[in-house]
Amino acid sequence: MVLFSAGGWRVAVEACWVTASRLAPAHSCGCEIEALLGFDSAASDAPRQYLQLSWPGGSQEVLVGSPVELVSLCASTIYPLPALLAKRTRLRGLRAIALLNATGLASTQEMPLVLLFDANCLAPSP
Repeated sequence: MVLFSAGGWRVAVEACWVTASRLAPAHSCGCEIEALLGFDSAASDAPRQYLQLSWPGGSQEVLVGSPVELVSLCASTIYPLPALLAKRTRLRGLRAIALLNATGLASTQEMPLVLLFDANCLAPSP
C-alpha cells in the first residue's frame, strides 16, 4: 500500500496503481487527491508530493500530502466498510479502514486510523 495524507487523514491506495512519486515544489498547482476522493480542498502549507496513478486506459499525476510511504498492512488490521456506510459515504472509492498499532509506522502513531481507497475508482472517465 502507498500511504499519504489527504483531507487531514492518513490515506492508502494499493501500490499497483502508483507508478511514480516525486517531490512537488512549494505552492504547486495540479489535480489534488482531495478533489478526487471527495475531501475538502487542502488548505495547509504542508509539503506535497506528486503521485502518478496509472490505469489500463491512462494515467494521472495528483498532488498528495507528505509523507508518502510504501507499507505492508497485515490483513488482520484491515476492516471493510459495513454495507450501509459504504453506500452512504461521499468519499469516492473508500473501501475499508486499517488500524495501525504501536508497532506500526513511526510517522502514523499520532493517527493510527488509515482510510483505504480503491484507486481504480479514481480513473478519469473515457
